[in-house]
Amino acid sequence: MAAQETRFWLNFPPQLITQPLLWRLCREFAVVTNIRQASVTDEVGIVSLSLEGEAEEIAKAVGWLESQGVKVDPVEMNTIAS
Repeated sequence: MAAQETRFWLNFPPQLITQPLLWRLCREFAVVTNIRQASVTDEVGIVSLSLEGEAEEIAKAVGWLESQGVKVDPVEMNTIAS
């Protein structure tokens, strides 16, 4: 099966901002991460993240992030990608 790249918006609640969740994601799942954009304050962390890998592995990674308390939304691709 071919690898794919999918972009997501991740919203981290305050209690998760200091946790190394993206590091753990790379260790636990066969995905390549690429942080495209991020804004982090004491109250919230918002990250635009690209995940590359097999569709099933990306789905598992997203499910794991959600189980940790991260809100995950797909990036709408009808805009110009850079």
